Amino acid sequence: MMKNSRRAVPLAALLVLGGCAGRTQSAPPGPAAEPVQAAPAVVQSTEGGFSVAFSGPVTEERRVQPTDVGEVTLHTFISARTEDDTAYYVSYTDFPPAAVAQVDPRDVVDRASQGALEALGATGISAKPLQMEGGFPGQEVGGVSGPRRLRGRFFMVGPRLYQQLLLHPEGRPPRDADRFFDSFHLDPAVAGRLGHETRGT
Repeated sequence: MMKNSRRAVPLAALLVLGGCAGRTQSAPPGPAAEPVQAAPAVVQSTEGGFSVAFSGPVTEERRVQPTDVGEVTLHTFISARTEDDTAYYVSYTDFPPAAVAQVDPRDVVDRASQGALEALGATGISAKPLQMEGGFPGQEVGGVSGPRRLRGRFFMVGPRLYQQLLLHPEGRPPRDADRFFDSFHLDPAVAGRLGHETRGT
């Protein structure tokens, strides 16, 4: 089913995820990081078309990565609480609309979530389909990597892949975990534009 989807965008999504997930096992970004805010607050990304509530200082990073559908830019927002060994991530990546239009977005979401687990050396322990406002497909996964637990949500909105990740010590989920995930909201205008990009141009 959807054999084409296993050769184009999904591979690109895995490569992008590998770059993002690799940072979860090291210190927060250094020289390339830009301070976004110095206190807990809602981050609103006009370019990314979303808002989300973090519980601590946030840094933003952009990295261009080559993929088999061309270069893509990974935009990542990161908040790390070193005292709790806990980290929050939100990122988005735009892929060429023509490439995305040829594949099943649910397959891309599935491959992206599995790629995040693999990049972190995590074993998947749960997965459930989600649907974002506007009917966009998504998936939530849970995984274990040694003494750490991973929880992630992935959504495909037109040609854009959104990723929301939380890493924390096993058995010690932060109290604001649900708030972090549930606070993610898309700008309806941006979602409408993105959806139009892959519906036949």
